[in-house]
Amino acid sequence: MPWLRKPEGGSMKRRLPCQLILVWVLLLPACLPLSAMAQQDAEISPPNPAAEPPPVLTLKTAVMCEKIQNFDPVYPAVVFSISTERIICYNLFDPVPEQTVIFHKWYRKDTLSKRTRLTLKPPRWATFSSILLREGDKGPWRVEIADETGKILRVLRFSITD
Repeated sequence: MPWLRKPEGGSMKRRLPCQLILVWVLLLPACLPLSAMAQQDAEISPPNPAAEPPPVLTLKTAVMCEKIQNFDPVYPAVVFSISTERIICYNLFDPVPEQTVIFHKWYRKDTLSKRTRLTLKPPRWATFSSILLREGDKGPWRVEIADETGKILRVLRFSITD
């Protein structure tokens, strides 16, 4: 056998050629049982059919009101007197999975009157925008609450009267 050879002036030792060692190193991973490799993959990312989906931005409360007190809307309504002077669109989002931008689009008789950009921050966020009323603002109004893509999350309708 070629790997058994007596060196000059020495004793007989067993030597393995480099090719045999290389073949053994290359074949060793193939000798591992497939079930052990599958178990290792399963430990990395176990399938869990009962896992909950990631949270999505949820508009929990959306109201029109006359003022905000202690972070809550006060005097919510759908009809406001012109003497109120200021109308507020209040929103509470819970949960807020990541920092997000929303828009309040104020329309009077289908004409855009004001657009406000608002930033929401995790994990929960309340925000609002408002308009000051003038004598010419009487009539039907709506506020569209939309996300950055323009998707309308909610529409609030209200009226301004004498």
